[in-house]
Amino acid sequence: MILPLASSIAAAPVRSLAQRQLSMACAQSVEKLHSILEEYRSTNYAQELPNRFRKDIIKAATSTSSRQFTYSATPTKNALVTAEGIENVLKNIGQGHRMSRAEIEFILREVGGASRSGEPESCVISADQMMELMSMRKIA
Repeated sequence: MILPLASSIAAAPVRSLAQRQLSMACAQSVEKLHSILEEYRSTNYAQELPNRFRKDIIKAATSTSSRQFTYSATPTKNALVTAEGIENVLKNIGQGHRMSRAEIEFILREVGGASRSGEPESCVISADQMMELMSMRKIA
């Protein structure tokens, strides 16, 4: 079964998540990631706007990821999020044990689609795609 995604963020360079359909397995992994991050947000960012939390998470994920690509102190439209970046964020918030590297890579491959280098699948997504992934509504 394929589920559509809601989108309120500008389209990413490759393809917006709003234009993509995620498989049920990927949608479940996305929901798992979303619930882990939401639990952390409600405890540690309770008085902040959700968008501030998302930007901080993306900044942390891209600063870890950007060492392999290009250094960027703040997330930009060209910033890239890797499985390593998300994995490190989850470890830093004490939730690394709740999601495997394979699950993270599965999400990034399906959401990322074709990479810029012409590979069929990539374990890299843009900061915009990560923002959209974190902003999507709960899957009923």
